[in-house]
Amino acid sequence: MKTFAELGFPGRLIAVEGLDGSGKSTQIYLLKRWLELQNLKVYFSEWNSSDIVKAATSKGKKRELLTPTTFSLIHATDFADRYERHLVPLLRAGYLVLCDRYIFTAFARDVVRGCPPEWVRGIYNFAALPDLTFFFKADLEVSLQRILDGRPQLKYFEAGMDLRLSTDPYESFRIFQGRMLEQYLAMSTEFNFLVLDANQLVEAQQNMVRELVGRRLDLGKFRQAERLPARPSKETPKRQKTVVQEVAE
Repeated sequence: MKTFAELGFPGRLIAVEGLDGSGKSTQIYLLKRWLELQNLKVYFSEWNSSDIVKAATSKGKKRELLTPTTFSLIHATDFADRYERHLVPLLRAGYLVLCDRYIFTAFARDVVRGCPPEWVRGIYNFAALPDLTFFFKADLEVSLQRILDGRPQLKYFEAGMDLRLSTDPYESFRIFQGRMLEQYLAMSTEFNFLVLDANQLVEAQQNMVRELVGRRLDLGKFRQAERLPARPSKETPKRQKTVVQEVAE
């Protein structure tokens, strides 16, 4: 598998990965705002956001109907739709594309749910690799606390309750996310993840992200063309008729 740069695309794709509650979404949002303030061409996309599967996914989750295979195929459909209609065209147009989760989420989550690794990777073999992949490595207790700070309880699938790992959702979360962490760390060398300590303060992490992006990408290439002010018309404006003249005619 090659990166978009290696395939000759003028744009670059930056992806963030991490456990639920790792703070990756906050970091990519801050990065997006920083890039936009520099007048760069930026596009953002997130996991499970395609309109063609959003309703089905929501209904399946609420009714707890999704099997590991169904879950995997729905997310693959979501990714393929966004990849073909948004990511690739904008990368060809020279944009910086930011992705909150990429194919590595499936490689980790679907395998932990019991799908064969070769099968999962085969589903996504059409996709190029990101040019930069940040992995935010947070302690399980830190991730858990961040989630609970934002809402009163864990979500069913987020905690891995569908796998019957434990009747206690908090213990199930620790087991499920712990297994995902193992998958991510095993992939980190294979896919050249930039691993950051997500237990640090938000500002410290963001400073590191910006430094790495600025060092590894020539951001000046992605600056939007400034619009020139409109030239004043050289034509002599026609004299407007008065109401009396219009009536007379």
